[in-house]
Amino acid sequence: MSSSNSHAQAIGDANLMVQEVAVRPDDSDRDIVGVVKTGDVTAALRILMQRHGTAVYRYCREGLHDWMLADDVHQQIFIQAHRDLTRFAGRSTLRTWLFAIARHRVLDAAKSRRRARTHLEDDETADTADPSAEPGEQLDDARLRQALVVCLAALGEHLRTAVLLRYQQGFTFEDMANICDEKPGTLQARVTRALPALRKCIAGRTGGKP
Repeated sequence: MSSSNSHAQAIGDANLMVQEVAVRPDDSDRDIVGVVKTGDVTAALRILMQRHGTAVYRYCREGLHDWMLADDVHQQIFIQAHRDLTRFAGRSTLRTWLFAIARHRVLDAAKSRRRARTHLEDDETADTADPSAEPGEQLDDARLRQALVVCLAALGEHLRTAVLLRYQQGFTFEDMANICDEKPGTLQARVTRALPALRKCIAGRTGGKP
């Protein structure tokens, strides 16, 4: 397989962004809804965090490219979930509802960060070690992962959100439409537009060709 093909396939392989997230059946959180109906919202939240907390954190981390900020936003998401669980109306799955909260909180955090950095150069990758490889050097998973993180951060917020929801979290475009309150076709177009940019960026940082 040629170098260019291997690099192009790198981003096409969903395993790069799924990050070992096990997507549950569409309506597998009915038990949590049942617990909420008993009045024990704290117990319901505990199950929700055990089931989806890691996936939500990964989404925050990749969406914000900042581990400390991701920790704060992760807490905010589940605080809001605890507050709003009794109002969950069942118009989507509970997981989709939770990621709608996550999307809003991540976007809010990113906007607040931009306002705080109005007079600073908005380049979060400046202190990141350059993962570029020498020509012919074998590409290892760690370098590819590092390149992916940097290249995801370089995408616009809406493109990054669409890519993460689709490939990291495994949502359908219909679920993504519920999360983002947009048309499935719009989100599909964003993913389609983002993938070539990611391929080019990753190839450039790993010594390959797009």
